[in-house]
Amino acid sequence: MPLLDTIQETIWTSPSGVRFVIKTLENEYSQKHIGNVKENPRTSISTKGSSKSKKTSVSTSSSVKRVGDSNDTFTDMGISGRSLTIDCYFIGDDHYTRSRVFRKALCEVGKSKLQLAYEDEFTVNVIDFSVKNSLVERVNCTVVTVNFHETAPTTYPKSQKSKQREVKKAVSTAKENIAATVGNTAAAIETPSRLTTFTSNFKGVLDKISTALDVASNVTLNSIMSDILGQDLVSNASTITSQIGVIFSKAAFLANRVKNVANSFDLPSDYFSSFGSWNTLISSLKTTSLQTVSESGEYTPEQIDELKLNDSIASSAIISVAESLLATEFETRAEAVETVKNLVDLADDWNGFVDDKSSLIFDLEDAYIRDGNVEEIVLSAANEILEQSYKLKVEQTIVLSEDTTPVELAYEYYKDDFREDPDETLNYLIRTNNLSDDEFFLLKRGREIKVYT
Repeated sequence: MPLLDTIQETIWTSPSGVRFVIKTLENEYSQKHIGNVKENPRTSISTKGSSKSKKTSVSTSSSVKRVGDSNDTFTDMGISGRSLTIDCYFIGDDHYTRSRVFRKALCEVGKSKLQLAYEDEFTVNVIDFSVKNSLVERVNCTVVTVNFHETAPTTYPKSQKSKQREVKKAVSTAKENIAATVGNTAAAIETPSRLTTFTSNFKGVLDKISTALDVASNVTLNSIMSDILGQDLVSNASTITSQIGVIFSKAAFLANRVKNVANSFDLPSDYFSSFGSWNTLISSLKTTSLQTVSESGEYTPEQIDELKLNDSIASSAIISVAESLLATEFETRAEAVETVKNLVDLADDWNGFVDDKSSLIFDLEDAYIRDGNVEEIVLSAANEILEQSYKLKVEQTIVLSEDTTPVELAYEYYKDDFREDPDETLNYLIRTNNLSDDEFFLLKRGREIKVYT
């Protein structure tokens, strides 16, 4: 079937208001809602057992519905929606000129609008794009492949520093509540055997923290950790948890400080996807004992203690990461959006685990009501990072249609910078594309080049 017979039209409006009617072969996207539906708070109570020994199960997790269906109605605070990759075709004698105008608009700062064929218009962020002029067929054609991410149309008026102060205050309050939860859990234990189990679990958690974050690599963190290990875990449970919160905050900020100082392109490819060791720590808190349920189908008192302890530690780690990310200097929009996705996935994964295990608590006196501030902190941090992402660079991937040199590319795509400091601009192009010695003088036709504008 001829190309023009299958072409569709998509309308994209740039942040400055310029309207582009672009031609596409397909309009496809994947959709994931990042967020929760807030239902009316309620407690679900059920009775289990014989008439002589009935036990009551209480669950509070039903007040939050996790969205998994793209047709669900949801409250997303601006961080959910579709991820779209669209091939935009520019065909005809003037294809290159028209595609350059489009590419320049894609690099504008701010939110834009996208309308697919037969659908309503929605707000998007341009994450990155690639450009290809076919070297074999469709000579009079340029294809610009754009990665969009749907976002909220609202722009939040608070400054970045204001948002950081707000989140910092919320984190401080949440950590106080978390420390109190651990302290109250320890204080409520009466039987020696249960106390022994709690102490053992607490020691296990401390070992996992030491391993996952490698606190010995930093003098300050190592000093705090040594102080913790020298305390009585039960009588000082609240204080120790507060100190752990300090360790998490310092560790998270140290990691981001390294990232800010170093060139982002020199970081490991999985830097943002793995969050260093945070995923390892959170996963390790899903202990075997919490995965095992007795024949009665309910948690024992020891398991309830462990769930509260592990949730407190995981929650403290998650909000520490969220707080630290607000101070991270991201290089590109893709980095920022990927970080938001991974932060929310980290929190959602743990929250889903705890919600599921909380349903195994059958005694009303042991009902576990989690601190709702943790979720709000994650969403607030994610929102702010996305709002800041519109000011970041857009990554372009260009497939060279003819032989050229790094100097010519540096001048073409970084003209102002090149005039001011040609050597540094050329070094930037070389560094961000990992050019080999042979390519310092000539770049071959067909070579992919990344440009950041």
